[in-house]
Order: sequence, then structure tokens, then C-alpha cells
Amino acid sequence: ASYILNLERNRIPQWEEEFWDKTNEWMKIWNPISSELQSCEGFIIISPEYGGMVPSALKNFFLFCSSELAHKPGLIISVSSGRGGSYPVAELRMSSYKNSHICYIPEHVIIRDANNMLKTDGTASSDDIYIQERIHYCLNILIGYSSALTEVRKQNLIDLKKYPNGM
Repeated sequence: ASYILNLERNRIPQWEEEFWDKTNEWMKIWNPISSELQSCEGFIIISPEYGGMVPSALKNFFLFCSSELAHKPGLIISVSSGRGGSYPVAELRMSSYKNSHICYIPEHVIIRDANNMLKTDGTASSDDIYIQERIHYCLNILIGYSSALTEVRKQNLIDLKKYPNGM
């Protein structure tokens, strides 16, 4: 089963310290999302590039994640309408894993010139074909990491109560 969390359609309120108090208001918002995320074995994080950065809604999302993504693999896919797209990959790798404990796989995908990519009508360019093949390659690696990290989590080595935050 898959779960899609579209942050454009499912707006999570801006982070507030009150979240840690687990008030009914916050739990009503976060618990359904948390439950879905906890049932996932791996994640595909798709980030549009806005001015060379990850959108604030996605950065905000990672502030809420404590155990939901922990020690599960993540594949970063960055999307740019132009020739960019590399900065969101670097930004996510640098700052979104610390407290979420997501384990980004070594591969990622950058979809540049997004308006002309992922064609399925027989008009795919050689660049488009390459990106589609690269996506399939990365998805297979993500599945492999999902299996491997499931085994790691089964070993009961992870103590998020004692060490809930990264260093």
C-alpha cells in the first residue's frame, strides 16, 4: 500500500513549540499523518525547487517528524522548471535528516526542464528517456534499502526515547 502526502493540498500548520505538549488540537492534525507515515517502509521526497530552495511547507513537515521516518530509506527527487534542481537535494541531505532520522539513499533524481519531461505519449526525448530509466533504477535501489533497513529496525538497536534528536 502507498500513502501520498501532498503538502500543497494537505497544509500542515506552521511549527509551534506547543506541538510537544501533544494538545488535542495538534494531535487531531498530526496523528492521522503520523500513523500513515509509521506504516511506510520507505519514502520518496519530491521537492520542487523554489528560488534554489526547498519549499517552506516541506521544511516545516520535517519539524514534525520524530519517529515516523526513523531508520527508513528516503529517495530525494528534485523538480525544476529550468536547469537547476541540485540545491534542494543538498538542502534536504544537509538539514532534514537530523531529528527525523530518515536515511537518504546515496542516489537521487533531478528532473530538470520539468515541463518537457516524463512524457508517456511517445514523444519522449533522449533526456526524458534517461530520466525515466534513472527513476526506475533509483526506485529499485529504494526497495532494496527498504528491505535492509527493515532488518535493522527488527534488531531493536534503536532507542528514540533516549536519543530522540540527532547531534
